[in-house]
Amino acid sequence: MAQNSRVVVGIDVAKDKVDACIRSLSQRQAFPSGAKGRRKLVAWLRKHKVDRAVMEASGGYERDWAKALREACFAVRIVDPRRVRNFARSAGRLAKNDTIDADTIAWFAETFEDAPSQTHDAAREELAALVKARKAVIDLKTRLQSQNEHA
Repeated sequence: MAQNSRVVVGIDVAKDKVDACIRSLSQRQAFPSGAKGRRKLVAWLRKHKVDRAVMEASGGYERDWAKALREACFAVRIVDPRRVRNFARSAGRLAKNDTIDADTIAWFAETFEDAPSQTHDAAREELAALVKARKAVIDLKTRLQSQNEHA
């Protein structure tokens, strides 16, 4: 582990669950997606006095988890998955599964404390959600107009 006293958790986010790893304490745990799973993760992190949570960007699945952790006053970093994967390869870690990924993310976070991450911007996230919803409405309107022409 890097020379610091921070307790870091690496979180591998999937659609139906997350795997969390606190390397410095040799602790690993999986939590189901949903509000109950997020509450259990927060309680587990508090129990182990975690200072920072690090997760990869995973196509949006990480957003609810990051939001829950920020609301619980944890520092959250979302890092580029390609950097973590390249880090793992450079260390000779070729195997890949959710548990190994969570451990690798934690190791990456301990090694590169100040690595660039996505900045949290609640207004930007809300705007992105609105743009996505607008696009979906426009696409639906276009499909319905096309169907109506053939009816």
